Amino acid sequence: MNVSKVRARVIPTVALAAAISVIGGGIAFAQDGGSSGSDGSSRSLGSLGTGSLGSTDTGSLGSSGAQEGTPLTFDGWGTCPVEDPAVSTCATVVVRGGDMRIGGLKVPIPDGGLKIAGGVKYGTPDPDGNFEEIFVPQMGTSGVFSNPISIPGGALGIDTPLNLTQIAATVEPVGIPSVDVLDLKVSMPVRLKLENPLLGGSCYLGSESNPVILNLATTGNPPSRPIGGAYQGAVFPNVSHTDDTFAVPAASGCGPLGALNWAVNLRAGTPSVAGSNELATTSDVYTVPARRVRPPA
Repeated sequence: MNVSKVRARVIPTVALAAAISVIGGGIAFAQDGGSSGSDGSSRSLGSLGTGSLGSTDTGSLGSSGAQEGTPLTFDGWGTCPVEDPAVSTCATVVVRGGDMRIGGLKVPIPDGGLKIAGGVKYGTPDPDGNFEEIFVPQMGTSGVFSNPISIPGGALGIDTPLNLTQIAATVEPVGIPSVDVLDLKVSMPVRLKLENPLLGGSCYLGSESNPVILNLATTGNPPSRPIGGAYQGAVFPNVSHTDDTFAVPAASGCGPLGALNWAVNLRAGTPSVAGSNELATTSDVYTVPARRVRPPA
């Protein structure tokens, strides 16, 4: 029998079975995190403290379901690139919880799923006194650490044999955040990676060329608390950030030859225009002057 004809018959069959699982089970999106810990410096809140999203850790969903990683916490300043003399502040943001809505799909964000850690350096002020703030991740990392999130049975709560309806999702950064410390804002381009045995390992909402742009902002002047220990700094607890301005592109790369893109789009309501989506997070922000962490010359 002609091989191409066999392939043409197999792919639609697999796609149909996978589509039933995707539509019946729903999609769970990853994002978020919890923390405990120490240290910080007040002016860095805006530079990092936004719960901006991204991930260096992906999780695939096997027959036993996705494994959620150990909740992320503040664990010191080892990720601050103090070897860069221009870095002025070390900062760690741990997202403690929240919610994400894409179209009609709502996903709770758990405590302990996302952490952003690195340093911040400041550019030369312009004549108006404004200066650029640049987030600097530790070498070899994006500065964003995330656990995949899964919802048993998917959005509809339907469990199936081998957990085939579960979908794990991880938010992956496709660029370095831009920061505005005075207005406590962060902008970050990301893509959402969706995984289960049927979707494969290349299923995304967003891409490097067409990312989801998260612009997280807070209001007011969040209070801080001093932190003692080896490196005295400050923590800004329970900082709220929101964004309802981002758009989410259509799915790509889902299933064999993209055969399940339509099923993911149907379940997630994508593409979803700006104004139809929302992200709200609560984060703890830890900061400390880099000079206190940097070893003596």
